[in-house]
Parts: sequence; structure tokens; C-alpha cells
Amino acid sequence: MKRLTLLMTCLLLSFVAFAQDSSKDYYIYNIIHINGGVKSEGLTVNIDNGQSVDKLKDDNGKVIKFKTTAAILMYFISKDWELFVSGSSTSGSSAGGYGAVTTNSYWIIRKLCTEEEFNNLVREGRKK
Repeated sequence: MKRLTLLMTCLLLSFVAFAQDSSKDYYIYNIIHINGGVKSEGLTVNIDNGQSVDKLKDDNGKVIKFKTTAAILMYFISKDWELFVSGSSTSGSSAGGYGAVTTNSYWIIRKLCTEEEFNNLVREGRKK
């Protein structure tokens, strides 16, 4: 009987130990495009928030300019955003023996939100 009790206790503990958390985290995502070269000061930011793509502005509606890309990243981190993905897209063309290549970098940032906020943003982001 003691062995059976021990076996049942071990099985129960293993189920509890491996039970997965069924809660799901919801995030707001924004895509950031930086305007200006890495070595230039006066960088500006375009933000795609799922509804529109606009320049980053302060509370007075003035475009915010940054000295470096690190300053941009620290700005968003200070606003509780986290860097989720950084990447780039490249396109090229050629005509008459000459070619051109353009590379655009972007960051995808995210911030925790409620399920309700997430669902509202999904609805508002759809084109009607």
C-alpha cells in the first residue's frame, strides 16, 4: 500500500511539475524606420503602428530628432518598449549597364498590453 501511495504521489508531482502556464502575453508591435545615415546627426524616425506610418513627434507635435541610433533605442526603452527584431530589406535595379542597391533597416519593438487592447488594435488596423 505504501508503494502504491508513493507511486501515485510521484505521478501527481510529475504532472504538476510539467503543467504549462495557459496564460498568454499580448503585445503591441510597432515597426521603426530610421531616416538619415548612421554617421549623421539629426536622425528622425518613422513609426508604423498598424494604422498609419508617421514621423515620431513630441507632445507638441514637433518632430523629434536624435543624435545617434543608440539614442533612438534608449528613447524607446525608456518608454517601456523592448526591441523584438531588427532587420533589413534590400532592393536593386539595373538599367543601361548601371545598377543600384538600396538597403533599408528596421526595428520591430513591442510593449505588453491587455488582450482587450490587442484585439482593439487588430480591429482598428484592418482596412475597411
